[in-house]
Amino acid sequence: MKGIKLTSGDILTIGAGALVCPAHKHLIRGRGLSEQVFERGGEALEAACALQSECPVGEARLTRAYGLPVTYLIHTVTPQWTSGDQWGARALAQLGQCYTSALDLALASGIRTLLFPALGAGRNHFPHSLAAHRALEVLVPRADEFEQLTVCLHTRGALADWRQVQQRFFTPSL
Repeated sequence: MKGIKLTSGDILTIGAGALVCPAHKHLIRGRGLSEQVFERGGEALEAACALQSECPVGEARLTRAYGLPVTYLIHTVTPQWTSGDQWGARALAQLGQCYTSALDLALASGIRTLLFPALGAGRNHFPHSLAAHRALEVLVPRADEFEQLTVCLHTRGALADWRQVQQRFFTPSL
């Protein structure tokens, strides 16, 4: 798939123009990947985040990346998955907006290589198959706008789920 790379491993060891990081609406230390990013970024990242306005679900904010192998961090607040109840469609739309906001902010900032985790699939409990489908719905049509879009999954099992979704729904048939 042109411009989109799916991989697994430690996302905090991969270089790119920007890492898209799940965030708290006040851009303070969260849990999971957010916590790890703040541990590496330290006081400089905390100070940069304190200068930003509140970030509602689906929007994104940009800071420099301190102590990481990327130049920038794009912080986005992901929705909480509630097991596909009546708010499931809204959560999926908001998750898609997280990807759209990150892509738009990257382009506006001149960032051509982006690194994504499986937004929403960690602490916010989206099943990987749903998270992958929503992410790829946004990323695939826009891949040509970037040099590289990389999605780094935390486990090989998650990578297998994403690849299955990619092959089934986003690989052209002959």
